[in-house]
Amino acid sequence: MDNLIIFCAKYLIFIIGLVVLAVWARQKGKYRYKFVVTVVSAVTIALVLSKLAGLLYYHPRPFVTSGAQPLVSHTVDNGFPSDHTIVAMALAMIIYFYSQRLGIIAFILATLVGIGRVAAHVHSPIDIVGGTALGLLAGCAGYWLVGRLLNKKSKLPVV
Repeated sequence: MDNLIIFCAKYLIFIIGLVVLAVWARQKGKYRYKFVVTVVSAVTIALVLSKLAGLLYYHPRPFVTSGAQPLVSHTVDNGFPSDHTIVAMALAMIIYFYSQRLGIIAFILATLVGIGRVAAHVHSPIDIVGGTALGLLAGCAGYWLVGRLLNKKSKLPVV
């Protein structure tokens, strides 16, 4: 069971990255560019929101407060919010905008990333909830922002 938790906590996010590549490969012409810009924008917004949230709220990691041994090595720092969950949810949101079926799969995978982080004792549920909310916000903001900026420069419809 520990190996499954470690996989979800540490490596499952890379599977979401492969889903991003699959969605990118399905795009045609100029839409590939728009998709890449949207992904980069959403992840950038997610990481900025993560840093801001971490400055506003401090929540120690479970292995620090409980003395439990984490299943994945981690530094002793602020656990709020979960960067893995923020990025995974932001990517899932973008994927959903381009492919609902793959987006639902990405949401399930992103949720498993968060559950894995809690089970590995590196995050508390509040860290995951915060990461989920901020990740979804970042995905929507990145999609909206790129849609607004690129549609002013070109005639590409908002997808």
